[in-house]
Amino acid sequence: MVISSDIGVFMQVVEIKDPYIATIFETKFYNDKDKFISAIKELFEIKSKLEMQEYNLLKAYERGELSLGQVANILNISKSETLELLKKYDIPFVNIDEEYLEEEFKAFE
Repeated sequence: MVISSDIGVFMQVVEIKDPYIATIFETKFYNDKDKFISAIKELFEIKSKLEMQEYNLLKAYERGELSLGQVANILNISKSETLELLKKYDIPFVNIDEEYLEEEFKAFE
């Protein structure tokens, strides 16, 4: 199994946008199978932890414990990027319950 040449060809054909994966390729860990596999495992652990943090913060937003701006600040991203994360995790931007709607409809009577 030749990993190095296969990865080298892959790198020439595909533009890598993920900074973690780009770093792995830049360090040329793919020349050493064990280091490459270790780096990929670590990448998935890091991504998993980051996604768990994102999800927990967004669920706190959904429960009303944090504002959108607070979540954005904690994650060090913009509010529009935070809105994209809400979409990614299928968490509503606005949480409207039945009681809220009834109060709004009463205002128009």
